[in-house]
Amino acid sequence: MKNKILYILILTLFLNCKREKTKIVKETKIEQIFAENDYGIFGKINLKIYSDSSYTCVRYETSPNYEKTEKFNGFFKIINDTINFFPSDFKANYSTKAVIKNNFVELVDGEFPLKIEIKRNKLKSKNSLKFDEIKDYAIFTFDEKYYSNIYYGYKPKTIKAYDLKQNELEELDIILKKCFVENNTKLKDINNYVKQCIVVINPKQEIEVWVSCYCKNKYEKDNYKYSIIRMHDGGNCNINLKVNLTKHNYSELNISGSA
Repeated sequence: MKNKILYILILTLFLNCKREKTKIVKETKIEQIFAENDYGIFGKINLKIYSDSSYTCVRYETSPNYEKTEKFNGFFKIINDTINFFPSDFKANYSTKAVIKNNFVELVDGEFPLKIEIKRNKLKSKNSLKFDEIKDYAIFTFDEKYYSNIYYGYKPKTIKAYDLKQNELEELDIILKKCFVENNTKLKDINNYVKQCIVVINPKQEIEVWVSCYCKNKYEKDNYKYSIIRMHDGGNCNINLKVNLTKHNYSELNISGSA
């Protein structure tokens, strides 16, 4: 009888310890980042990053005759604003790492570029440009695998990515507005455009911004934030140029032909 009572006491203590441990684990799993992309090429993506170094990604695909939901779980290590995924890559686009930048989780080195907009963030991110007064801009990190430098007139492996500072973003906006004023007979008002920017250090070690401007789409107002637009023709609804922030000027303004 004594042995039976002792066994029950030990079992009770064990179960209580297990419950307490589970409770502690649940209490320390706090959401640190929630990010969302409604414009992904494979549908809507939600990403949650937790304080216990785990993450959950849910991808929704829908069409008139099709619906699919996929859920991916994994772990990460974060150093400064860089997220390294382990023991396997991020399944949504097979990236091994991401960067928290300008209110986005930007997945790099994957099969295709992917940006997921941060809706809630309890982490203190160092690299965060403010777009309160500078409207309709989207900044993309240069990667030779995604964005051909040959298209911009450079040989492979001669340029590298660069992160804009706030004062440089403000100067970019000033120079771009100047370009639109000086070419107002050819272009619409600058407020009619969204501006997609890829920032690099060119072979002369100058800060250069490749700017593509497209007329706003009233049906998809925010899609320009997530991925580079590919457009042929379009007339003055499709223009591109280079802005050199070291020389404080712009060049190579190109206006597409009409369809």
